[in-house]
Amino acid sequence: MNILVTAIGSFSADCVINTLKKSGHVVIGCDIYPSEWHAVSKDCDCVYQVPLAIQKSEYIDNLITICKKHNVEMIFPLTDLEIDVLNINRKIFENNDIMLCIQSSGCLEIARNKYKMYCLFKDDSVVNVPRTVRSCDLSDNFPLPAIAKPVNGRSSEGLKRINSSEELVELKKNDNYIIQKLLDGNVFTVDYVRDALTGYDFAIPREELLRTKNGAGTTVRIVNNDTLREISSYIGKKIGVNGCINMEFICCANTYYLIDINPRFSAGVAFSNFVGYDMVTAHLNCFINTGRLPVPINYREQLICKRYKEEQL
Repeated sequence: MNILVTAIGSFSADCVINTLKKSGHVVIGCDIYPSEWHAVSKDCDCVYQVPLAIQKSEYIDNLITICKKHNVEMIFPLTDLEIDVLNINRKIFENNDIMLCIQSSGCLEIARNKYKMYCLFKDDSVVNVPRTVRSCDLSDNFPLPAIAKPVNGRSSEGLKRINSSEELVELKKNDNYIIQKLLDGNVFTVDYVRDALTGYDFAIPREELLRTKNGAGTTVRIVNNDTLREISSYIGKKIGVNGCINMEFICCANTYYLIDINPRFSAGVAFSNFVGYDMVTAHLNCFINTGRLPVPINYREQLICKRYKEEQL
């Protein structure tokens, strides 16, 4: 198949592109930066520079032009912002027989809105979520310190720690924020894939020991954690996941709290592929109606570090 992979400068791109290539697919890449700025460009069959996704019309027009030129059948977007833009332009791609390998609009409505996610699970008997209030509804006695986030934030952008009542007052002026009770604990993420056709799913949890400021794990401990797997499976069914996503939790006082749902490959999806489960192919299969996920695997708990190296293009 001919597949367009966007944002090839993102953390997940190397794993996604090379997995698709090894399976015999033609991979067209695109990014807002020149191809020579990304080492993974050499692994693509062709690479294009495109406008920012926030330039919605220009961005969509560029993708359609690329898809027509290379007979692209499917698009794998790798960032939340691109998914947001593609989601509201689904009809354009449907009319051009191009499949967007993204979650349904209903699923994205929950995953891309932290307050709606909180409202869905705040009284749930399976999923715990930290107390969350919209900035416009803030009271002066919200317990501090707290964490403030954009309602539809991504990759920890705009994340703020609120330590004083003065900061609370200032936050009320921004109606695009939520504030959450600050939880002290270890961060766990789960790479999760579900085939909506059959209901089959699989999850690989990991504890993130070292992370970048944008929330990308660089040193992780792959864990066998049935509790996280069961919670993730419950969430996946409840919001109608089809394909691969990532969920983030904080473990506080032996309780796991859902803090985010990323409706895309995680920055660390290569960790899951490394231990033997092909999340990329699993995601693809969920959209080509094979009704087939890779067979679940048994894996050992292990420590994995991401390594970087210099490479000349």
